[in-house]
Amino acid sequence: METGKVKWFNNAKGYGFITRDRG
Repeated sequence: METGKVKWFNNAKGYGFITRDRG
C-alpha cells in the first residue's frame, strides 16, 4: 500500500480511500 497518499477516489460515491503512513 501507498503511504500517506490517496489510493483512489470514487467520484460516483464522493469519497476516496486514503492510506495512512502509520496504518
